[in-house]
Amino acid sequence: MTEVPATVWFCIKTKPRQEAVAERHLRALGEIEILFPRLRRTRRGHSQNKVVLEPLFPSYFFVAFDPTEKQNAVRSTRGVLQLVSRNQQPVVVAPEVIAELRALGPEATLSILDEELKVGGKVRIIRGLFEGTEGEVLRLQTPQARIAVLLNLLGSEQPVEMPLDDVEALKTKDS
Repeated sequence: MTEVPATVWFCIKTKPRQEAVAERHLRALGEIEILFPRLRRTRRGHSQNKVVLEPLFPSYFFVAFDPTEKQNAVRSTRGVLQLVSRNQQPVVVAPEVIAELRALGPEATLSILDEELKVGGKVRIIRGLFEGTEGEVLRLQTPQARIAVLLNLLGSEQPVEMPLDDVEALKTKDS
């Protein structure tokens, strides 16, 4: 009687913003289980809320396969950059980690509601030239989906206008 090889969970690193491409091509290989955790964010706006679905771990997701059979095929799949490795050996993901991610539901989706943006509130810039900088909301321009933020630049406060999607509200002590 021959022993059936075990399926093992690994973490895949994809090319930037190629998670969906890699997922689609890995599914086409067959005999591969995929766990692609996502974050469903509901961003509040003055006129309406906007639901955004994005990867929970950008450029990473998890796959289970028999490494003796599929490792080379997985590594060369379109959209896949590499298997997460240590000392040139793919790292096996602990079953407890996979169980925690599966606890998010069948789609492995975590849902959150962003803090509401308001004039005088504190925000962090999450993309663009000023990424990582924190500032204060001066004004919201809802129809244009823009925001003016007061930033401390080079020792003085300067108003900077940017798209609403480039900022996230910082939690206040009373929220």
